[in-house]
Amino acid sequence: MTISIDWSNLVVESTASITDLPAFHATLRDFEDDAIGMLYPPIHTWKALSLGSGAYFYQADFVNGWTLKFPTAGNYSIVGNLNATIVPVAGVYVERKTSAAFATTAVGGSGPSASDIAAALLAAAQVAPIHADTRKMNGATVAGDGTSGNLWRGA
Repeated sequence: MTISIDWSNLVVESTASITDLPAFHATLRDFEDDAIGMLYPPIHTWKALSLGSGAYFYQADFVNGWTLKFPTAGNYSIVGNLNATIVPVAGVYVERKTSAAFATTAVGGSGPSASDIAAALLAAAQVAPIHADTRKMNGATVAGDGTSGNLWRGA
């Protein structure tokens, strides 16, 4: 993807779909802080809301009259929450794929499966039993054996 800037008309031009919003944001920031970019108003604002566990909800908003243009006829996609006015160009169709949800991915490989976790838990419990003796709850004496005629109860 090639991004170019028409500084005098406040237009960001992209020759390809925008499928990686954080990378697009980084490219715009590079333009904004170069020698020419510092003479013009900022192109966009950026929000990265942490959802925990390494997941983020990203939002980019074009500000100060900036617009987005795909100069070459074709089909384009914008994946992510990019709020920008798109300059109409003959033969250009833009599909926006925004979401209020998020997806997480495992970086560097995937984690253990649920069955792997369960097997590890059972193996550990066989080595060092998990204490769940009702006679030891709260240090109180327990009467009864739990059957319908002899319910557990405090003594």
